[in-house]
Amino acid sequence: MKLKASTFPLALFLGGLLFIQACNKETVAPVTAKEAAPDFNIELFDGGNFRLSDQKGKAVVINFFASWCVSCGEETPTIEKVAHQYPPEKVAFLAIAVDDTEKKARAFLKKNGLTIPAGLDKTGKIKDDYGLYGMPTTFFIGKDGKINYLHAGVVTEDLLRHEIDKLH
Repeated sequence: MKLKASTFPLALFLGGLLFIQACNKETVAPVTAKEAAPDFNIELFDGGNFRLSDQKGKAVVINFFASWCVSCGEETPTIEKVAHQYPPEKVAFLAIAVDDTEKKARAFLKKNGLTIPAGLDKTGKIKDDYGLYGMPTTFFIGKDGKINYLHAGVVTEDLLRHEIDKLH
């Protein structure tokens, strides 16, 4: 009986936390497949900008990563390999560093040999707009600007090719 009496306050506390979180106006709903991908404009590390709305007519693969994410480093050789198998006029690849610094993100890209266009989500707005909750996460956006598929976790070569080929 003591166990039940001691768990009630804990259950009440956890229930209160869930209620407060549910009422939070800042709560971000993740985007889902077939929704229009939120537009953004990001400054690229190598100069220039990448604006999603400028990519209409192309398939777009966006990979969210962080320098401190071990799994992100595991998938970079695969992303690099597959990115060079598709013509840039048909498929645009972009890596976006989140919850990171520019210095650490650049070092991560160099260490892991990732040469696709990349930039830093300095304010966290892109991450929030996409409802990102973990890394790595990869979004596959069709020529129509809609999210076709999103994959949370490490991507494989087969998965990348399969999802990109569906976008054509």
